[in-house]
Amino acid sequence: MHIVIGSQEEYHAQHIYTLLQAKGEPVVYLDSRQLPEALLISWEAAEITPTGFLTIEGEKIPLASIKSVYWRWYYGINIQPINQTPEAFHTAHMIDREVTSAIESLFAVLAEEPTCLWVNSINAIEMHKKKGYQLNLMAKNGIRVPRTLITSDASSVRDFYEANQQAIIVKPVRGGASTQKVTDADLTEEKLALLNLSPVQFQELIEGVDIRVYGVGNQLFAAEIQADTIDFRDDPQAKIVPITLPLNIQEQCLQVMALCDLCFTGIDIRLTPTGDYVFIEANPSPMFTFFEQQSGYPISDALVNLLINGKP
Repeated sequence: MHIVIGSQEEYHAQHIYTLLQAKGEPVVYLDSRQLPEALLISWEAAEITPTGFLTIEGEKIPLASIKSVYWRWYYGINIQPINQTPEAFHTAHMIDREVTSAIESLFAVLAEEPTCLWVNSINAIEMHKKKGYQLNLMAKNGIRVPRTLITSDASSVRDFYEANQQAIIVKPVRGGASTQKVTDADLTEEKLALLNLSPVQFQELIEGVDIRVYGVGNQLFAAEIQADTIDFRDDPQAKIVPITLPLNIQEQCLQVMALCDLCFTGIDIRLTPTGDYVFIEANPSPMFTFFEQQSGYPISDALVNLLINGKP
């Protein structure tokens, strides 16, 4: 049995679900919004392997039968109060907490099982939420990353701006918004005061070419992204041109995957005019179908085969 964490509402989840079905593989969606009523959990901790089952889409699935899990979109848990009283809100909060602990504990346990492949594990997903930690981990292991400042202190921003020859970018700490270049107009007292509300991530501006690398198991698919914007996602006319990476950069990509507990990822790299490769981040649940269509790379086949083959 294969599980796709997501739903048919999300394109990439549906894409992989459909491809697995087409190959005759048993597969179900795990849509966390169905917890705790329509998606049932029952499991016991054990010395060798946990026992129990999930009931998904009315089907009772023994944990031991789960061969692979594709983590595409986890909706989280959202328990609503039955009314607007403080007691109802408190009860909803407590139920939310218990359900979250139950399902995410199971995710973590199954990810450690020798017969269940996770693409990718909850640990990898959590690491990506802590982008500063991921960058620091890469840097400590000899992989070049941008000079980065995560701060809620205005004076630190000004110092960082000057130390990088007034060429820095800004983006959210956790992600989810496009990258913007910082200008003098962004460093006014009024704008920097907003840091009191939330820390922000600043990085040196790395001039050069965007490269996206998809890692699927031990396979790498790399392409140059030719765009007219700092963040290629903001350019609808961006072109994707397949390339071959130098062997040492291929090795670093595989090293990043190992460091971040990833068997499927989209790695963003910037190639500078001087020939340096600067690693930006490694996404544990990247979108890939547009890249696949433009590049001709068989990413879907590689991913589906990885799920079908399971753990080595």
